Amino acid sequence: MRIVVVFIAAAAALVSLHAADPTAPIHWNATKTKELDLSAKGKLNPAGGLGTSRLMDSAFILYREGNSQAEIHTEQADFIFFREGEGAMLIGGKVINGKSSGPGEIRGDSIEGGTTYPVKAGDSIYVPKGSPHQFRLGPGQHFTATIVKITPKE
Repeated sequence: MRIVVVFIAAAAALVSLHAADPTAPIHWNATKTKELDLSAKGKLNPAGGLGTSRLMDSAFILYREGNSQAEIHTEQADFIFFREGEGAMLIGGKVINGKSSGPGEIRGDSIEGGTTYPVKAGDSIYVPKGSPHQFRLGPGQHFTATIVKITPKE
């Protein structure tokens, strides 16, 4: 009996690790989206300069007031919709002091080289998988964005 309980607990843990996006439609009206924006801002970590609100497994709202670490996603791309504020993204180049931060994720101090893309409300940007990228913000800047994780077809 004890083995069965352990097996069921292990199976439940594995299912939660591989949770999928919803199979039914979800509608976030403007009021709900604004609530999620405020929730992300309310979760701001001053040291990291960001707060988030989860929409689903593959999408979230990001509120950012400071630079991010450099990052690379080896299996997924980012499709980013900037909805409020302004800043910049540095994409390409080489991650400095990059280290694995989890499966398919590399984080580092900064990026050497790359291209800077100024971004503001209404802009969208696609970051291909494997591309180093980093959010950069000047003094007093912030932005809110919706980020959708995409597994590209090859």
